[in-house]
Amino acid sequence: MQSYEATVSYKLIYVFTIPDTKHEGCLKIGETSLDSARSYKQLTPNCDELNSAARTRIDQYTKTALIDYDLLHTELARRQVRLADGTEDWTVFSDVDVHNVLYASGYQSIKFSSTNQDSEWFRIDLNTAKLAIQAVKEGRPSLTAGEVAANNGDTDTIQTVPKKAIVLREEQRDCVSRTRSVFRKQDKMLWNCKMRFGKTVTAYSLIKEENYQKVIVVTHRPAVEAGWREDFALVFGKDSNRVFHSKAYARQEDLYDAKIDADNDRTLRNLSDSGTPFVYFASVQDLRHSAPVGGKYNKNNAVFQMDWDLIIYDEAHEGTQTDLGQAVQTALEAEKNGKAPKILSLSGTPYNIIGKYEENVYSWDYVMEQKRKREWDQIHPGDHNPYADLPEMRILTFDLGKAMETSYRYETFDAAFNFTEFFRTWTGDPKQDFRPLPSGAKVGDFVHEDDVIRFLDLISADDSESGYPFSTPERREMFRHTFWMVPGVKAARALSV
Repeated sequence: MQSYEATVSYKLIYVFTIPDTKHEGCLKIGETSLDSARSYKQLTPNCDELNSAARTRIDQYTKTALIDYDLLHTELARRQVRLADGTEDWTVFSDVDVHNVLYASGYQSIKFSSTNQDSEWFRIDLNTAKLAIQAVKEGRPSLTAGEVAANNGDTDTIQTVPKKAIVLREEQRDCVSRTRSVFRKQDKMLWNCKMRFGKTVTAYSLIKEENYQKVIVVTHRPAVEAGWREDFALVFGKDSNRVFHSKAYARQEDLYDAKIDADNDRTLRNLSDSGTPFVYFASVQDLRHSAPVGGKYNKNNAVFQMDWDLIIYDEAHEGTQTDLGQAVQTALEAEKNGKAPKILSLSGTPYNIIGKYEENVYSWDYVMEQKRKREWDQIHPGDHNPYADLPEMRILTFDLGKAMETSYRYETFDAAFNFTEFFRTWTGDPKQDFRPLPSGAKVGDFVHEDDVIRFLDLISADDSESGYPFSTPERREMFRHTFWMVPGVKAARALSV
């Protein structure tokens, strides 16, 4: 019987220096990984296996530039933690954790290249580097006063870079620059950028550089508010007088609450009248039920009366192309007080709207990302690779047209495939269902149940040639860990029946 030697993947921290005048007194702290059949107890600091893995990684960005270096220290990036139930376990840490200990201890990174990325070089000695690694292992945010070593040396010839909460990557800076250029002459711009580009952070950077005072973010996905709120704090910081605000509905299903809406209108008007810059987060679902756009609730009056400087449509391909969605856009974008707002649309899949923007489109896809990741070490040898933690993505697409030729009947959306419509369930209300509940159907069933069943059968039918994710026993085992999302709880409940 054939046997296989088990291996374990480890992360390690390494410290090295470049023996030249330019790098004198400076150390670089980085990380890499290795697969080994040895236990962590055998992989002691500076052992041959750790040193070999570190050299392999360092060689990737020094050999091309013909740079000599001295490897000074290696050890596993592994620390013990106590869990909530009192038990202890092991977890890994990163080189960034070590850098943050140094920042918190008063040290600053040293910048040797023209890139704006945070550097992994510090003017410290080897003992200080080891102490910072040990502090991470012990869960301490900084070195003790007694551990902080003297930081001598000539700092006149090297730029010292303070720690920054947010540093834009090159393509993000280019995106902001191009958008500012477009907005000098025109009012609309589309960012056709895939997930992981960092559209939220980049949009906030645009707001900061242009100093927009009144900004509204409109989305069909209210759940993303947490991300917009968190990134707001990162970009603008605690010292900014800019405010992030959203309506305080307890639940998203609450379509109208007179007191909440009156308070929200009052807050928006006060922010505007006081000259306080702010970002208002709003959902399409809430806005489209407002009287100013033909809805039945007297709400969001301040929102539609506001002379916005910038309107951001997040996931702009969703919920904005229906009649109600178009009515919301028209009302928001109308010129007020002699001023028309700038319009920024964000989407990773803008296929149904891209034709409206002509040349005013900034695109960034996974191919561009992975190309930048591979080229980074050659272009910026020794600098931290901001793409290093972005794994390779493989995207497969399937044409369902032939397999499902008789498409379901669209009743609430334009004639384009839409998962919200595909997985819609019966409510029993003819106004919401657009027709009476059919005979044999019950509340909670799929409206397009036959099509949903055909879709599920299609992707799971035994067929070694189809390429569908559950079409063979091997693929079913491979994709056991996958997480499939449907538009909402009602659809998930219908699938579970």
